[in-house]
Amino acid sequence: MSTGAQYVSGFLRPVLCRIPGTRIAMASWQISLLVLAILAALRYDAVLGPPQARILFLVHCLIMWAIPLILTPQGRREIGLPKQGNTVPAMFFSALAGAGCGLTIYAIGMALYGTSPEDWNISIRESFQIDEILAEMPPAAALAVIVLPAIVLTPIGQEMLFRGLIQQAFTMRWSVGIATVVNGLGFGLMHLHVHGIWQDAAGLHLRLVSGTLMVLLLAGASAVFTLCRLRSGSLWTAMIAHAACNLAMIAAVFFHPL
Repeated sequence: MSTGAQYVSGFLRPVLCRIPGTRIAMASWQISLLVLAILAALRYDAVLGPPQARILFLVHCLIMWAIPLILTPQGRREIGLPKQGNTVPAMFFSALAGAGCGLTIYAIGMALYGTSPEDWNISIRESFQIDEILAEMPPAAALAVIVLPAIVLTPIGQEMLFRGLIQQAFTMRWSVGIATVVNGLGFGLMHLHVHGIWQDAAGLHLRLVSGTLMVLLLAGASAVFTLCRLRSGSLWTAMIAHAACNLAMIAAVFFHPL
């Protein structure tokens, strides 16, 4: 077994380190990329596939929430899952940083593209079906229906994946800087279906320029989430920053007529 595979046994459960029936061992960074690929496939199939595939989005979320189960107790400590470092100032500044990221991404979209189809804010509004939901319920109830999953379900799962599993696995193999770039680009590409890729009767389409820019902006926000985790030693501050980012973006799109 390679050195990397030996080290992974202290981070991931040993059963995951070797491919069954073979002598092939996998390092933690390889396993983290495999998990990312599986989750991305489920997410994109749920969004771009037929209506009956929508259930896969829930499956994708449940798998992300289950990531701590594949980690050893040491691994859970290494990604900052225990709540050490969760001071009030750390939580406050993480929330402030996350909200700043969300509003910055919103403002850049509006400044560059206005209300054209290239503006990712338009795509976000359509993906959440805000206008349809507003037609069926009062604004306060509609906002709650949209916001609650976005500040609870996805931030917790995605932070355990990106700032937890991937960040730590690549840090162990290479460096914090490389890990931050990898988790950031993975995070941005995971959200490309929101704006950069869409499907209609004519097939799949790509918004190359604005889609790429949105991915890079999300990678920048990801770096901020990573910084929150590294400075506090806790993954929960990254979750707070991510939730605040989602809340700020959705609120801006919700309340600003596009």
